[in-house]
Parts: sequence; structure tokens; C-alpha cells
Amino acid sequence: MPEVPEVGDVGDAGIVLLDRFETAHGVCAIVELTDERVAAALARLPAAEQALALGLPPARRRELVAGRAALHVTLGELAPEFKDFPILADDRGAPVLPAGWFGSISHKGARAAALIAPAGDARVGVDLERAAPSRQDIARWILTAREQETLEDRGRGATLRFSIKEAIYKAIDPFVRRYVAFTEVELVVTDGVAHVTSELPLAIETTWREHGGFWLATARAQLR
Repeated sequence: MPEVPEVGDVGDAGIVLLDRFETAHGVCAIVELTDERVAAALARLPAAEQALALGLPPARRRELVAGRAALHVTLGELAPEFKDFPILADDRGAPVLPAGWFGSISHKGARAAALIAPAGDARVGVDLERAAPSRQDIARWILTAREQETLEDRGRGATLRFSIKEAIYKAIDPFVRRYVAFTEVELVVTDGVAHVTSELPLAIETTWREHGGFWLATARAQLR
């Protein structure tokens, strides 16, 4: 596995560990991997992950390598016996962790975030988005009519809600296994959390924070 350094340092594999912290839904790590360091980081992955990455175009390859590095550094601390476990993907594209653990990853540019939690009845999701207005007005596409009526900032406020909903969809996908429209969940966003209303047969909770110019959202879902 890539040897990820202490927070703030660059390791031999070229991975920068930007932060590692606990959330209400698991342990999260955020890493950065620039294009010129991809080859070094790729070489440190388990062989099965290398094969998976080499089948992807360059931009997607960097995302996979960075995401796997974030997963490995977190899993290596929580369960050292699995530090070299190859983390592949299921039929829905989600990472497959060793028995006893669930995880989720997100990518945005050179950064990747990974969230890992002990396996149980609930599943988790994470999302990383730039904490800035999108190039287009996305509010009308991702928000319900009521959400749009109460939205004070259609720029950063919309991208925050997009990030929260993305984390939710990753957490609920193992249960629903289908495309879920953005308007199938409705949010009331307060400091650090978003209260979720949905017709889905799931109990959903969320957290969010701004981290270094990015939104970092996590979600946890389980059957009611």
C-alpha cells in the first residue's frame, strides 16, 4: 500500500495527507495527489488495485489511486492486519473493504476523501466538493421547490446541498440499488448537519463542514 505520511507531510509514494479526523459516521482522511506523483503512488498499491487503475484514463486513474490511498491510511490505523488488503469495487462502483468494515470515497481534482466505519446495519457515504458557486445555477436541478424557496445563497448554498445529497446517495445505494433523483430527499441545513425528509424506507443522518475551501459531507443510512 502507499505509505501515507503524517498530516501535512509528503510521503515516499507522493501522497500528501491533508487531514485525518473522526466524524459522527466514521474516520475520515483527506489526501492530495498531483499528476506528477501518480506513478509513484500507483506503484505502491496492491497488484489488484494497480490492474484496476491501469485500465482507466489518466484523470480517473489519479482519482482511483488517491481514493485508495485515503482508504488504506485509514484502514491501516483502524485494522492494521488489513493494511495490504486490495480494495476493489463492487458492481455499483463502491469500494469493497475487508469483512467488518464499510467505506466510501469521493474525489475532486487532486484531492480525495475516504470514510471508513465498522460494518453493521448502517452504511456510510462521503462527498467532497469545492465550497464555491458552480458554473451553472444547479439549484433548480438538485433542490425541491421548498428547498429553493428557503435557499438564501444559490451559489455556495447550492453546492453545499449538492455535496450533502451526494453523500446521502452513496450511503443509501446499497439498500435501494437504483438511481435516486436529487429531489427524492429534502434537506433543512443547519450548523454542521442537515435534517433529511424522504419517502425512502431509510433513517438518514448527515454531517458537513468546510475544510480548506471544500465542502466535506458525510451520511449514514439504515433501514427503518
